[in-house]
Amino acid sequence: MGKEPILIGLTGGIASGKSTVIQYIRYQGYPVIDADKLGHKVLEPGNQGYRNVVEKFGEGILNKDKTVNRLILGGIVFSDPSKLKALNEISHPIIAEMVLKEFKSIVSKDSKGIVFLEAALLIEANWYNMCHHIWVVTLEAAEASRRLQKRDGLSESEARSRLESQLTAKERLAYADVVLDNNGSRKDLLSQTQQALEGIQRN
Repeated sequence: MGKEPILIGLTGGIASGKSTVIQYIRYQGYPVIDADKLGHKVLEPGNQGYRNVVEKFGEGILNKDKTVNRLILGGIVFSDPSKLKALNEISHPIIAEMVLKEFKSIVSKDSKGIVFLEAALLIEANWYNMCHHIWVVTLEAAEASRRLQKRDGLSESEARSRLESQLTAKERLAYADVVLDNNGSRKDLLSQTQQALEGIQRN
């Protein structure tokens, strides 16, 4: 009998280096489920999530072709925490179902039995409950702020406000089975990732 397939949740704060790790994991041949992409699918016409969101927020969020205007929806939910909560309550359970469906589909075809779920909101959305292991990429707040300013052209206060809107590193690390520390070089981060992959393969 083969090993049971495992789903590894990978998360980290904004600008922490998640995409560098995911790129390396993909390069090593592991399948990756992108929660962000699934989040976009939720709002596609024909999806139950689309119908629920339009019912909740009204047709004012739609473009002429009836697709959701993400800028308008974003403006509504990011200026009102209760509306963001309402959107998340619609989308997060649907995304969870899509993740499990994709996981089953991947392992049924062919896989090393190890699949990764990349999700910035892994913990906040309770998707960590579906995962067998949690990997957290961590970076000191001051360095994350510097990278975010450079990457997205934000001011220091804009970067700080984005970083403060998410979980603290300490809150995230409480869930971690593996911590990937990105306070050193890119090479060092990838070396830690390789060691973590070898550790999973051994178990």
